[in-house]
Amino acid sequence: MTTIDHRIAVRRRTVREAGARRRLGRLLVVIAFFVTVALIALLFQSPLMAIRQIEVAGARHANVAAVLERHNVVPGVPTISVRPRALETDVEGDPWVARARATITWPGTVVVTVLEHEPIAWVEIGDDWYRASATGAVVEQTNPSKRGARIRLGGLSAVPGDTLTGRRVLAALEFLAMLPQELQRRALVASGGNGTLVARIRGHPVDLGSPMDMREKAAALTAILADGVAERAAISLVSPVRPAIRNPQQAVER
Repeated sequence: MTTIDHRIAVRRRTVREAGARRRLGRLLVVIAFFVTVALIALLFQSPLMAIRQIEVAGARHANVAAVLERHNVVPGVPTISVRPRALETDVEGDPWVARARATITWPGTVVVTVLEHEPIAWVEIGDDWYRASATGAVVEQTNPSKRGARIRLGGLSAVPGDTLTGRRVLAALEFLAMLPQELQRRALVASGGNGTLVARIRGHPVDLGSPMDMREKAAALTAILADGVAERAAISLVSPVRPAIRNPQQAVER
């Protein structure tokens, strides 16, 4: 009969016990991990981590409240359920919104910051009028105000949420946006034929020529009217560096 040296037997037993302790230790780590995850999950689902405050900044026309309700972002809902990117995308679907940002401040504050388009004029599209920004963003269909700037070119097609892309309409919007507010009032920009633009500003017929150099043309017109011209004098800005004024009785070149 073969006998095992006592020291070898003790060594083998020690190795087995050490292995068992390591396996037990690993099992306890795994158990502790899942228990921690479960506790964290319970914590984030608890009223302590629920939405307590919702702030909306910059929205004057956009219906952000409807978007928040659609995404179930309301007080009492777990903050962890909020999806900021999805909120931003939905808010930016509003024709008035240029950009939106949603942020979360733990434990329970949701902030939605909105940058809206700034309408500069009413644009005639088909048989209706639409408000549009200087970048061509169409925000709503509505009748023009008596004191608002208007653009009438024909051949345009768009609905709220679209962006106008025609060269002439963008040039007209840029021109109006560069005018002081007192000159924007009741201003009208229209088609002059052959791809050109004409305008009526404060009672003066204005030949804008081709749809280019609109900033320079707006600056030239502002300077001319600030100097003072005869009532109903015609102004040519075909060349903004050499504008011309035609009075009812005479022509004066500047």
